Amino acid sequence: MRRQEGCDPPAFAVVNVPREPKSGMRIGPRTNGPIAIVLPVRFSGRLVGTMVVTALAATGLAHPVHAAPDPAGSLGAATALGLDGASPHADLLADGSVRLYFPSMQTGGTAVAQCTMVGTCQVVGSIDRIADLTDVVLQDGSRRAYFVELDPSTQQKTIFTALLSADGVALGDRNSLGISSGGAMAWGVPDSVILPDGRVRLYWVEPSPQGGMATEVVVSATSTDASGTAFVRDAGYRTTGGLVDFEVLRAEPGNWLAIMSTSPEDPKNPQRLLLASSDDGLTWKVNSKSLTPRSMSYLDPTGVPTGKDTFMIYYAKAPNVLGDRQYTLEQATLTVGAQDKSDTKKKKKKKKKKKKKR
Repeated sequence: MRRQEGCDPPAFAVVNVPREPKSGMRIGPRTNGPIAIVLPVRFSGRLVGTMVVTALAATGLAHPVHAAPDPAGSLGAATALGLDGASPHADLLADGSVRLYFPSMQTGGTAVAQCTMVGTCQVVGSIDRIADLTDVVLQDGSRRAYFVELDPSTQQKTIFTALLSADGVALGDRNSLGISSGGAMAWGVPDSVILPDGRVRLYWVEPSPQGGMATEVVVSATSTDASGTAFVRDAGYRTTGGLVDFEVLRAEPGNWLAIMSTSPEDPKNPQRLLLASSDDGLTWKVNSKSLTPRSMSYLDPTGVPTGKDTFMIYYAKAPNVLGDRQYTLEQATLTVGAQDKSDTKKKKKKKKKKKKKR
């Protein structure tokens, strides 16, 4: 995400919401009432549209006290996609290619690109007036999208839903979920995932009630059934401390994995990509070790599985500067567990050195 500003309603909206995160945290449930969220959208510092998301009433879903252990992983060499944009969302298609959605100044809306696994992409369409599109394949085989759009009745950025066409370039009837920004700047960038029981869960970013820089929280809501059209807000926070751009990569019983970005703060604290694990998708444990270097800011991660513990990750990259920034898209392979081995080797070397000194 990038920080939200402005509120003029252009043709479409793009969401910026990452800031520097603190160390990862596990948060227990807390009851919250319904929330309205409104979201202005800028791309490379320019206002490109607006989006609205409607928060859902909180429910006290039970979840275990202990989350999965710290996830570990590493990103391989990056491949530039030749695309300018941010807030990408990736879908793995049956033929092995990837469909990539991202707000684009070139198309004047959310661009739709077809990409090979080696990173060759071609824009094949565009969807007007929306930003931060995410989608899931429901149990009946249909593909349902969730996205941010300006609600004309409230003039707030709100999360809407609609069925997505088979070719991925057209939306059906759009319906508001009642999750809105309420005028908040650090808000939005929804992510959708199918639960093991077939229901849908949405995650999005909200400002912390305590306020302050780099204090955003990630919240969620779960659909009442497998249609994914009506949601109830889950109790508590999924993460705290300025973590944004939350994306679930794996949602298996007792084995969840997510990737996210830190909040944009200042040039000395570039946005980084982090991993988190969970038993149930509600209580998360974040590994504060960055997957990315400090030479640039990395944000808005999304990904598709390529193997048992490997994922192709797509993300936006930008210079560590204040004000307008040029966002470009890249891809890199995430290998989960890779850091465990390297860390073990480092520890063994340190032990050997200590023994030699003795």
